Amino acid sequence: MPDPIRLAFIGTGLIVNSDHWPAVNTLRSDFEVVALCNRTPAKAEALAERVAQETGKRPAVYADYAAMLAQERLDAVSLALPTIINPQVTEAALAAGCHVIVEKPIAASVEDGERMLGWPKKYGRVLMVAENCRYLDSYQHAARLVAEGAIGRVVTAQWVLCPYTAPDNQYALTPWRQEPAHPGGFLSDGGVHHMATLRTVLGEASSVQASVASYRPDLKPADTLVAVMNWASGALGSYQVTYAVQGPYSPLQVIGVEGMVLATNEWVELRPNGGEAQHWDEPSPYGGMRAMYADFAQAVRTGRPPRSTPEEGLADLRLIVAMLQSNESGRAVRLAR
Repeated sequence: MPDPIRLAFIGTGLIVNSDHWPAVNTLRSDFEVVALCNRTPAKAEALAERVAQETGKRPAVYADYAAMLAQERLDAVSLALPTIINPQVTEAALAAGCHVIVEKPIAASVEDGERMLGWPKKYGRVLMVAENCRYLDSYQHAARLVAEGAIGRVVTAQWVLCPYTAPDNQYALTPWRQEPAHPGGFLSDGGVHHMATLRTVLGEASSVQASVASYRPDLKPADTLVAVMNWASGALGSYQVTYAVQGPYSPLQVIGVEGMVLATNEWVELRPNGGEAQHWDEPSPYGGMRAMYADFAQAVRTGRPPRSTPEEGLADLRLIVAMLQSNESGRAVRLAR
């Protein structure tokens, strides 16, 4: 069995403590966390203590990622940073010889994301976007049902989401989210998850037309979006999301000429016309994070591209940005195939 991949986290905030580290900790034959970096050393020290208690090995702690990259013998790094600095730190880690998994959105602009596409070839290392929704079993199953023709030709799809973000939400209170440099604030921060899911199940969109509104001044610059989507398949759909208020949980609904598929993060249902419905409970371990890191480990060891490539991450961002651009122009925005 090969030695574990020597992994470092750059950024040790909320998402790393709640999601990344717990998932990585289940993959001890694949990863050993040997270093942590945070510009607020106390945050890295707290996670280092937790890692030590749970594994018996305490990672080194750094306040400067450049110093860590220079001093540690690393195979890979996981970045969980303000989106605006993703390109800068990603390239530094790749140049230091590390494979990289970087938290979504891939960058704060489509242009910055485009610059990153050539880096895996340039540096000879894996670059992967940490998009866990691409690894949720329920949506992968829904995508297979649609692709295999279980509901015939898709006519329409709709998704209404109310991921309520309370004023005291810990993520909303992070300084870089209170003054977001990434487009649309939460509309892209959370929206890329939704775009990854829609693209997984339905393929590529050909055009979008959207309207955006702000109902809560604490959720800058906007918190609500409604879009009409034309899919390359010929289907027509809608995507509605608000972070401002509490509302019902609605599954993704994909309706075809022979039935419909409904899916959430934890289950999928097939309802054929005139037939008996089939339901599958499919919760993904660690919200897809475990499968995501397992894919990263395989990519590092074999050199094959991961499922969540930079191209996929950029396509997610490009789609939500097109919606924001449509709101600004008042016109539909076409997307290149």
